[in-house]
Amino acid sequence: MKELRCIVFTEREVVGAVIDRRRKRGEALPAGTVESVTFKTGEAVETAMEIKDDYGKVTTVNLPEAEVAAALIGFCMGRKIPLPVDAEKTLYVIKDAATLIITMNFNKAPRLVSTAAGKKRRPGGPGKDLVRSLL
Repeated sequence: MKELRCIVFTEREVVGAVIDRRRKRGEALPAGTVESVTFKTGEAVETAMEIKDDYGKVTTVNLPEAEVAAALIGFCMGRKIPLPVDAEKTLYVIKDAATLIITMNFNKAPRLVSTAAGKKRRPGGPGKDLVRSLL
């Protein structure tokens, strides 16, 4: 059995995550304002940030997939968003937004729960109308 989670990030969150990670590692970005962030998909996700300086010159910074993924994971950790340590974390682009896909693989045998003789089972059996029971 596997569980899949998706966390979709805004452009502003991606920029903040990359800037914060670079600042912590002592790696500078060109001075200026980030004008846009674009993603190119293929073998890997390539992120391009266009930074405009005070004189109007635009510099494009290309970021590898691993750097952006690490920045987004750090962003989640900084905001106490739980990420399982042993899960696979992959960067995708869905509808032009950076998306972190977290896949957890449950290799454990399922735990069987027996119903005690004195307890009533819920009507409809297990799994029946689970959504309504949670609401």
